[in-house]
Amino acid sequence: MTKEQLILLLKNYKENKAKLKLKLREKESILRKIESLKNVSLSVTSYEENSNIHSKNIITDKVGNKVSDNLDTELDLKAELERVENDIKELNTKLEEVDIRLEALKYKEKEILVAYYVEGHTYEDIGENVYYKLFNQKRSTRNIQDIVDKATQKILKI
Repeated sequence: MTKEQLILLLKNYKENKAKLKLKLREKESILRKIESLKNVSLSVTSYEENSNIHSKNIITDKVGNKVSDNLDTELDLKAELERVENDIKELNTKLEEVDIRLEALKYKEKEILVAYYVEGHTYEDIGENVYYKLFNQKRSTRNIQDIVDKATQKILKI
């Protein structure tokens, strides 16, 4: 992995996490729609089979069209579900990549790296506020920049 790829993953971490939550919600919605189509299809066919026992069990156009439409819709929903599941796998892979690499860092390195890349703080802001909140000390922008560079190199070696 190159430094540019890593930085891009870190900068997009929050966005990817939000996208993952939305995709999971979309997946649940699609599954509910598929389940409701199955319930409608079962109720229509059950009604059709039992409605007129003395008939020759010929499906009327109305019932046949409804079942056919449900099957087409179900196939479309399954294709959409597969696409959403692929997106979920891709987003999970990106998030896990970042999480695994951040686990290798010490607490201070991790917090400063996350503050810089993920949260978008400046070196000066990190030195004045973030570092102060963590350790009750202030650091110069040069010190923070060195910590970010070393932490980035450290997780690139993994």
